Amino acid sequence: MSEDRDSLIGWALDCYQQPGVMSTLLALQDECGLDVLLLLASAWLWTQGRRVSHEDMLPMLAQQQSWQDQVIKPLRLVRRKLKQDESAQSLYQQVKAVELEAELLQLRRLEPLFAELSVPVRLPLVEQLGVLAQVQGGGESGERLQALLDQYAAAVADFSSTAA
Repeated sequence: MSEDRDSLIGWALDCYQQPGVMSTLLALQDECGLDVLLLLASAWLWTQGRRVSHEDMLPMLAQQQSWQDQVIKPLRLVRRKLKQDESAQSLYQQVKAVELEAELLQLRRLEPLFAELSVPVRLPLVEQLGVLAQVQGGGESGERLQALLDQYAAAVADFSSTAA
């Protein structure tokens, strides 16, 4: 799949492969209840010197939550179950590919919404991610959440400086 590096999908696919990004995003998802796609979209906007306000994030979160609950989470559950079954590895790979396609489809839907609502203001990335965490109300809070947000922000900053 060849995506433009400036697009949300192209940037997200490249960023996700950077050292420390995937594990941090999965910890933010599994431990803190935050949405990986929204974390990636927020960081992508930050790389462009833009942000989404707390108020603007609410309708996007509502749209994303519906897709997460009805499509992505059920696929993730099936994929994780199949991963444990050695005799179902072919099916596991197929479900994994479908889950990724569902996530990429949602990123395509989110990109114009984020770009439309974002305003040209540059905050420290960790502050922008904090807005998302506050709006999303993750299950984990306090020091662990902040440590993961700091870790993700640092990885994105490193990736952005080497990619520029």
